[in-house]
Parts: sequence; structure tokens; C-alpha cells
Amino acid sequence: MIKTGTTLQLEPIHNETFDRYRCRVVELSEEGIFIDYPIHTQTEKAVFLIDGTQLKASFTFNEQTVLMFETEVMGRKLSKIPMIHLHYPGDEGLMKVQRRQFVRVEASTDISLKKNGQFYPTITEDLSAGGCAVVVRKGMDLKSGDGLSTIIVLPMQTGECRYAEIEGKVIRVWEKEHKQIASIEFVHLTENQRQHILRYCFERQLDLRKKGLLE
Repeated sequence: MIKTGTTLQLEPIHNETFDRYRCRVVELSEEGIFIDYPIHTQTEKAVFLIDGTQLKASFTFNEQTVLMFETEVMGRKLSKIPMIHLHYPGDEGLMKVQRRQFVRVEASTDISLKKNGQFYPTITEDLSAGGCAVVVRKGMDLKSGDGLSTIIVLPMQTGECRYAEIEGKVIRVWEKEHKQIASIEFVHLTENQRQHILRYCFERQLDLRKKGLLE
């Protein structure tokens, strides 16, 4: 699916500043893909990536679908232009993502809902950068339109846990497999919070795919 001339968006996986780079695929081979030197999207300056840097890369396919894959800097190559060698997992390693990147994934992670000064611990059913679904515990008394605060625990692949405190609004409450589920829409999400959730969802997708639970 990827071809010479494709523009890639790169983002370091282990990076707290959420830097983003853009580059172009210059060459393809059985060894992987070769890109020109990336440009930082904010500073417009060339970026030097050291060997072993882990990244997630995305590109647009057929003007409609955004595809993403995990990669690593393998080395360099000198030709007509200097190139960086990236690992390519093959077409089977590509994942489709929504253009808005509000990818909803199944995730059972701890969350605490604060309503009327009371905290109600529970777990999520799924999660995205736009909202989540949670299990409604006894005594919560949630209904459509309710405003509340959420404190979400995001266990990352690095072993650390991130905590995101986000204002939310209950969209609806319904029954699922003999339990009550509430859909919550996030409001007033900061860019850092959004990026932490996106990164968690991406890592969760990779995990589910490795376990054969995601196409």
C-alpha cells in the first residue's frame, strides 16, 4: 500500500513533548523503507533521528483512509540524497484509523466519576479521545445530560500510569449483557490529555492485534 513519494507523519512513541515530523518515502526495498530527513511540523527544521528511535507513522491511502504503523530507525543510506532507513512491518502491520483520530478501542481501565461532590470508582468498557463508555455501579444514578468529572488511569507500555482529569457529559445510559453502561462525552479536553489518550488507544490497538483480537 505504501509507495515511493508517499508523505509520512512521524511521532516518537516515547516522547512527552508530542513532537511531529513529516517526511517523504524515497525508496522501498525488502529491507524496509527509506525516507528523506524529516521536518519538524512546528519549527520547519530538519530533524536528526538516532538509530533505535521508535516511532509511529501514518499516511493517507486513497484520499480517504488513514493508515498507521509502528516503526524504528534502522540506520542511514547515502545516495543522491541522504536517507533514513525505517523498519516497515508490511501491509499486514498497517492499522486503519479514523481521520479525526477519535479511535474507539475496547479497554477496561480504572476511572473515577465525580458528581455532586461524590466520587464513584468504576471501569471503562471502551475509550477514545472523544469520550468513553463506563460500567454504571450501584448508587451512581446517572442520566442523559448529567455533567461530571472523570479521572482516568492510562497504563502505558513504558510501565508508567498517566492520569487524565477531564470534564464530561453523560450522553445516554443503556443495558448491555445484564449491566448498565453510560456513554460519556469529553468536554474541554486539553491537547496533552488528548495526546495521552490517543497514545494509549494506539498502544491498546497494537496489543489487541498481537493477541488476534483485532483485525
